[in-house]
Amino acid sequence: MSHAICVQIFEEATLDNAQRVIEDAVQKAGLRRHSDYISRVVLLCTPHFAPILQEIAQHCVGKTKCMNVWGGCASGLLGEGQVFSNEPAILVAVFGKEFEVRQEGIPTDHAALTLCMVEHEQVLSDHWEIAECEPDSSIVAADTLGLLSYGANYAKMPRVEHGRISGEAICSTELLVLNPLLLNSEGLTFLSPAKEVSECNGLFLIQVAEEKAAVALKCPSEQPRPVGLRLQVVHEKGESWIPVMEIHADGTLGLAAPVLKGQMVRLAHRTPKAIDREIKQWMPAVNKHFDQNAPQIGILFAGFERSQMCHADDNDIATVLNHFPETEWIGVFGQAAWLNNGDTVVTPPRNNRLSLCLFNSPQV
Repeated sequence: MSHAICVQIFEEATLDNAQRVIEDAVQKAGLRRHSDYISRVVLLCTPHFAPILQEIAQHCVGKTKCMNVWGGCASGLLGEGQVFSNEPAILVAVFGKEFEVRQEGIPTDHAALTLCMVEHEQVLSDHWEIAECEPDSSIVAADTLGLLSYGANYAKMPRVEHGRISGEAICSTELLVLNPLLLNSEGLTFLSPAKEVSECNGLFLIQVAEEKAAVALKCPSEQPRPVGLRLQVVHEKGESWIPVMEIHADGTLGLAAPVLKGQMVRLAHRTPKAIDREIKQWMPAVNKHFDQNAPQIGILFAGFERSQMCHADDNDIATVLNHFPETEWIGVFGQAAWLNNGDTVVTPPRNNRLSLCLFNSPQV
């Protein structure tokens, strides 16, 4: 066996329904009793299953005979060409021994891909370095897909590691993958480089780099839609975001929270069809990377605003699926997504980011 991915939607979030999906995944994998074993399991649920996630994880361990059960609850799931969020849904993916990261070393065309979920942004700066600058390419040198797993209004989502509810800050698993390609879709347009705040007063940003704030930050004359302007405040260990509430005629910007003199800031607005532009940059590189063949598997982590749960008219996810019709997908939506390369966060967590890894099965 190599792998199997099953996802199903239900009217009720019950243990019996969850067990059905787990059993379907094991059956779909077509295990040969004496020669095959499951080395990794990804277990993802919508928040409807949160109260019984421990029981689901334990059943998963028992049924798959695998302790490496990883996952948890998230705002939404992607599987079999659909986004699931409003109704109870569960996704189970089982991976055979070919996907186990080997102690004796990794072949040159293989790589260890880490999947990581954490609860809040502080975990990143506590455990990893933040890259000084972000990559200017949609193809990113990285080995980790990361997701901030909390939901809307900071709702806590339970996570699973080694078949148990995880109380640790970082919840992760590793897969051995063949010929991986990691891609990033930002979903933001930055209007200028970061510049220093010269003058501010409470919630009003008056001057930046000794110019009127709106001029220095290349502010448009009105708020773009569907999501308005946001001010990025750059810190030593990351960033924070402040919505722009008003654009005044004298060039002053009214903010939802104050900034301080000396801070570095820049404006950005969300680009609802960014993926249409970015995917044109992806595809020549993807086709070359996979020798004009479709990648077998894709794992997608996306910030909440990049999914159809937030904007019904925004087809980012559908666009990705349409360009990879023969690829099997595992997708999960949390508050923000990011990419790591070793001990460095190369793309910081943002709720507009879409990060994905395309790869083939290392089946032998």
